[in-house]
Amino acid sequence: MNITLDKYFKMLMVVCLLLVASLVEAQTELSTKQNSNFKIGVELGGGYGFKLRSTNKLEGNYSSSGMNYTLRLKWGSGNIFSAGIETGYLTVSSIESANQTTPLGITNISASLTAVPLLFFVTTQFSSFQLNTGLGYYNVRSTSTVFNSTIESSEWDFGYMISLGYSYPINSTFKFGAEIKWNNISEVQITNLLLQIKFHMLLCLL
Repeated sequence: MNITLDKYFKMLMVVCLLLVASLVEAQTELSTKQNSNFKIGVELGGGYGFKLRSTNKLEGNYSSSGMNYTLRLKWGSGNIFSAGIETGYLTVSSIESANQTTPLGITNISASLTAVPLLFFVTTQFSSFQLNTGLGYYNVRSTSTVFNSTIESSEWDFGYMISLGYSYPINSTFKFGAEIKWNNISEVQITNLLLQIKFHMLLCLL
């Protein structure tokens, strides 16, 4: 039942993003005809993130927060709607635990969980504020060291992103701002809240 609901939710998210993307295309085409102000830009962001749910049961130095980074390529008129591709790096959690008893003996355990997003997103602009919604996949990577042996694994999991940002124009090319972002990797039930400072640069104006 949960799997069926999850599939319906994914389909609904895809349909919503496609509808918004069509609005972006229509608005951009109209704006380009009227003002010739189609823009292509790049946005860099960095800050700190927090995992909202923890399932850790080991004793030791556990962390559910860490640095995170965002890279976006954006296009559109920027008047109301724009769209783009987002990637980056998310620190999900890590643990350092000493002298843990296992069936094979006593060992030190070191483990970390990170994610790299690959999302299509749509931005709605309200004055200097931006509402971003994104949909795609996250490459979830885990690394663990037990008995001096390191095991690494990765998988692509479906997820989505919602964020609210503010940008202050420095000049016609550069903008500086901040953003609060919510990432949900639904297939593995990872939810992160991110706080970022961002820097936007206009690459070209058509």
